[in-house]
Amino acid sequence: MPGMIAVPTGWLSIAVIIATLAPLAQEPKYRERQVLDPEEGEWVDQPVVPETGAPAGELDEARRLIAEGQPGKARPLLKKWIKENPDSERIDEAEFLVGETYFESKDYWRAVEKYQLVADSTSGELFNLAQGRCIDVARAFLAGEKRIVLYVLRLPAYDDGVEILDRVWQRAPGSRLGELALRLRSDFFFERGEMQIAQDEYANLARQYPSGRYVQLAMVRSAEAAEASFPGVPYDDQSLIDADERYRQLQDTFPALAARENAAARRDGIREKRAEKDLYVAQWYEKTRQLDAAKFYYRRILTDWPGTLGEAQARARLRAMGVESGLPGEDRGETQERGS
Repeated sequence: MPGMIAVPTGWLSIAVIIATLAPLAQEPKYRERQVLDPEEGEWVDQPVVPETGAPAGELDEARRLIAEGQPGKARPLLKKWIKENPDSERIDEAEFLVGETYFESKDYWRAVEKYQLVADSTSGELFNLAQGRCIDVARAFLAGEKRIVLYVLRLPAYDDGVEILDRVWQRAPGSRLGELALRLRSDFFFERGEMQIAQDEYANLARQYPSGRYVQLAMVRSAEAAEASFPGVPYDDQSLIDADERYRQLQDTFPALAARENAAARRDGIREKRAEKDLYVAQWYEKTRQLDAAKFYYRRILTDWPGTLGEAQARARLRAMGVESGLPGEDRGETQERGS
């Protein structure tokens, strides 16, 4: 669809994930749980002693079937295993594999339900795999893949994709996956042309990850989106104020990047637009015969926006209204001659 984010080709393949899960199945590491350390006041990973009684043959068989592209055959094996081993320490692995069977079948909503269940209840490598898969599902939804409802209905799921990314970030706000989730949210709104939202999203990305991979991109696009969200001179110019401040911050923080992005010229353009905005207000007061208010705004343009086209027009209107003496930049001799 036009304006949508293309589905990246870098998704982790099913085979790669299955290969990752296979060695984890032999280690207690993937079964870590977080518990509160009363002395440190922090959540820490606590490895669980591997159990010895739960059969794992079905899990191995399910992994093989998924890797061979037979998710429909793997799913009943996994559901049967989960039902028979509800207290197993490998339950999260089994739930993740169920998610993989849905993902392979392009039933992304049921897949992400499983991935989020796993991400909310585990840590370590399996947590990261589940978080990464949540991002894959979000990318699919934002690229136009439909959410399957009642097994037959296929509905747009853009909002679901945005919400999934938000939850990824909330689970691990300082992580690289969390940073990627914020980047994808920002890009989605930017590419859809929803600039008011995009500017806030990029500003938040730069604020949350000031030394991150995307901070320069975030600062540039936050300024661009703020400038682009200005609806026109009859409306509020707060977005122009925000854009000017963000270009200024870009100049202060990354001067070389600011030069490449023509930040100085963009700020000059913003000055012209803000002068045009004040000129529009002054002209409205003049048309409605509120002359004192009109003179106030024309004079303010001379003070606030010198060197702009708006300044020249404001000066001309003040002269036409008979307000000449003492104006900044006037030729006093010419004024006195006209007045004699």
